[in-house]
Amino acid sequence: ARRDAAVGLGRGTRRRRGQGARGQESAAAVEQEGGAGEVEEDVRLVEDHASTHLDIDKTTIERAPAPVQSRAMESILLATPGFIADENGRFHFRGSHGQMTYVVDGIPVSDQMHATFSNSLDPSQVESLEVITGGISAEYGGKPVVVVNLTTKSGLGTPDGFEGEVSLGASRSRTFEGGLNARGGTDAFGWFVSGAASESDRFLDPVNFENLHNHGKTGRVFSRFDWILGGQDTLRLSVSGGRTERDVANLASQEALGQDQRATTSDANLSLAWTHLFSDRQSFDASLFYRGSQARLKPTEDLAEGFTGAGARDYPYWVKQDRSLDNLGAQVAFTQRWGKENLLKVGVQRIAFPIHEDFRFALTEDGLAAPGDRLYPYTPAGGGHVFRFDARIQPTLTSAYVQNDIHLGSFFLALGLRHDSYRVEDISDSLLQPRLGLSYHVRATGTVFRASYDRLMILREHENLALSLSQQAWDLGPYAGSPRQPLRPERQHSYTYGVEQQLGKAGRIMLEYWEKRSRNAGDNAQFLNTGVLFPVGADRGLFRGANLRLDLVPVKGWSAYLSLGRTRAIFQAPLVGGLQLEAPEAAPGERFLIDHDQKLSAQAGVVYEHEGFTAQVSGRYDSGLVAGDPASVAGNPDYDFGAQYVRQDSEGTWRIKPRTTWNLSLGQEWKLAGKRRLALGVDLLNATDERGLYNFLSTFGGTHVIPPRTLAGRVKWKF
Repeated sequence: ARRDAAVGLGRGTRRRRGQGARGQESAAAVEQEGGAGEVEEDVRLVEDHASTHLDIDKTTIERAPAPVQSRAMESILLATPGFIADENGRFHFRGSHGQMTYVVDGIPVSDQMHATFSNSLDPSQVESLEVITGGISAEYGGKPVVVVNLTTKSGLGTPDGFEGEVSLGASRSRTFEGGLNARGGTDAFGWFVSGAASESDRFLDPVNFENLHNHGKTGRVFSRFDWILGGQDTLRLSVSGGRTERDVANLASQEALGQDQRATTSDANLSLAWTHLFSDRQSFDASLFYRGSQARLKPTEDLAEGFTGAGARDYPYWVKQDRSLDNLGAQVAFTQRWGKENLLKVGVQRIAFPIHEDFRFALTEDGLAAPGDRLYPYTPAGGGHVFRFDARIQPTLTSAYVQNDIHLGSFFLALGLRHDSYRVEDISDSLLQPRLGLSYHVRATGTVFRASYDRLMILREHENLALSLSQQAWDLGPYAGSPRQPLRPERQHSYTYGVEQQLGKAGRIMLEYWEKRSRNAGDNAQFLNTGVLFPVGADRGLFRGANLRLDLVPVKGWSAYLSLGRTRAIFQAPLVGGLQLEAPEAAPGERFLIDHDQKLSAQAGVVYEHEGFTAQVSGRYDSGLVAGDPASVAGNPDYDFGAQYVRQDSEGTWRIKPRTTWNLSLGQEWKLAGKRRLALGVDLLNATDERGLYNFLSTFGGTHVIPPRTLAGRVKWKF
């Protein structure tokens, strides 16, 4: 029991029951995790908790097809129904974007962790993963539209005291990767370390099919140490960090001018967590955590005041950025369990987000702004001025919550209440947030009906928030001259209704309908193709959709899954915040579809496993996100290529044309002497070489193309 408390320190309010519950873990896996699972004679593949969630086990994570395995976290999450793929590992879910909180061993991280903002989490450090999309527990705040709850690997109780793994991989576009994992320990102390590095000439999704100026390299390390102190106390220390250096992909015109913009991101993370067991029913958790992240965007060359257009290599904008974002937090919680699965948890959290931003830009082409335009002074003809912004702010979030999960026969009640108080600059916002869930389990038929209501206060993206809140940015935008409107946190009402059905011993199927209504609905607006995104907010947001998930458990080595999603996403103008340099798309009060709207996304996979051999086929269909009008760039060689990949639907909306991509994977593992293993794997990604776009002329994402057919191979030695 002490070891289980250490391994699962801070996992959240819900604990795994064992075989047949969430994640379909085997009894052997549960026993290996410390014997805390409860093995049942009857196979139960549905769970009666009121939340909507998907469990992704370690085996699924390890065999996910990807050109770079250590950067595959985002593609793994796309198997969740309702997740819509976008460029550079970004995705939309239930009409929202970027409003996700990772919870790593109980430590919340609400920073954006995509490659353009930071350094992605390495899946090799993950023991188990849970994606919660509805019925959000009151213990989760910050950006809780989706909560990704991760438990990392631990060295406690490692067989023979030590084990490890070395991996090497290579794929198209001069892509190479290397990784090392090792862990060891006893029943009282355990350690785990992992490291991975990769580089590629197709580091991000480029802005055209030519893939111009797109080299990058990244590295990440992670370590975890667990101590069991006597019979009642456990301690965990985690230290991790990463660094990415990459090119900024060029348009054809920028490549011809020799544009050479480069971006660098780095992060360092430290957390210390303590658990005290008063009894097998009562526990106290406390943790301190720190996260520091930096991002720099370097222009081809520096630009001085009074510049002229002659010889400017950065086109049509020159931009330079140097920013930092930290997280300094503390949290405590008390948990009381009674009965078979009842739980009460109360806690408080406090997080400060020190931010420093230095951002500069100028227009290197005269024709982009006419005399009298608010941007004219920043053109060569207008005096060659450089827009400069340099500021420090420190948002703070103070929270308290209570969560009570109660079993009443066939009913399950999830009753939560959370209060958040958020302050930044002249904005002070607080909200009392009920989180209510109800499920009913018809045991005779294996059917679970569930419904939930979540009241959410969702913070803005803190990356580039200082400029987005500033008077300087407002005075450059389309509403300059009017009183500045604050960029407040989003307030959302979220409803989910679903049914889950066990299909005998073969599997389960889940169907749900969801709807969300927001004030100050949040998104990001991209600055050109630089990857620099600024948080923005719409007056209102209306989102609704339906999802389906089918899982078939292994039978004679065969297993399969299917995820379907449909999303309607509408904003109501005006948009505020960000660095809006163009006229607004819609007049105040007007409603319009945003690029989170997609009529159908589908992902399916079939896996066969036998005596160390694995074969997998997976496919993904996307009916197409909302896109810009190709007529607006007709004759422009930088964007003409994309016109054939967009279409108008029956509503008159421009959308990306539908696309279907297929991935094929083969793997074989051989047993060597002792516990050593040798594994080889090959992935053929986008096997039919489908050509298509993620987005086109999007205010929020820009223009990006999907990857071509790619053959990736890897070898792993386990010892």
